[in-house]
Amino acid sequence: MTIQIRRATAEDITGLLAVKNSVWPDETVTEASYAARVIAEPDHITLVAETEGRVAGFIDGFLTLAANGMRRWEVDLLAVRPDYRQRGLARQLIMAHTRDGFLMGADTARALIKTDNIASQRAFAACGYTCDDQPHGLYISADGSQIPEAALPDGYLIPVSTLNYRGLWVEGVWSDGAFRYAQTVQARHQYDAAGAVLPLDHREAVAAAERASFVQVGIYQWWFTTDAAPAPR
Repeated sequence: MTIQIRRATAEDITGLLAVKNSVWPDETVTEASYAARVIAEPDHITLVAETEGRVAGFIDGFLTLAANGMRRWEVDLLAVRPDYRQRGLARQLIMAHTRDGFLMGADTARALIKTDNIASQRAFAACGYTCDDQPHGLYISADGSQIPEAALPDGYLIPVSTLNYRGLWVEGVWSDGAFRYAQTVQARHQYDAAGAVLPLDHREAVAAAERASFVQVGIYQWWFTTDAAPAPR
């Protein structure tokens, strides 16, 4: 089986979204026009694994700038069609995507992986990523429309465009004001969601998020690498 890993183009959108829907059938269907805009953004890279004339898998990610100035490569989505698994596609996609991220100027690369997603954990570990054992909760505010404009700026907000949503992340300061301000910005710009990845032992941050009606949607761990040229293990 010949596998070609390459940058996704607008012509790949139908096949790419078919893979996405086959892996996450219960999630909201992404519109093709929106996906085409996202993969064309300058800080964004989407790779596809093409084999036997079809898109069998893809990986998607983008750059973010941390509050301390660190440039991070965010590996956001990785998906392989069920009938093409166990063929090494995931590892090839991760390695190629990680290299591309460092070529974009990233200082580090990371992926947020569910604690029960063993297959993904193994694939990233095989590509040189290591796990931060601290469990984190992913907290989402899906509706900021009722938040008044009175909230004052607090926290560090990172706007992101992913294949699933347009939104922003709350980092740095996890206070009541930070979560409320994120919802204010969310409503102002009509973002789909505001979110935060919080260490579960940071009780004050979790309580502040819950007071702002952020809801936990899963438990994850961060996986990291600073290796710009990963090799399979």
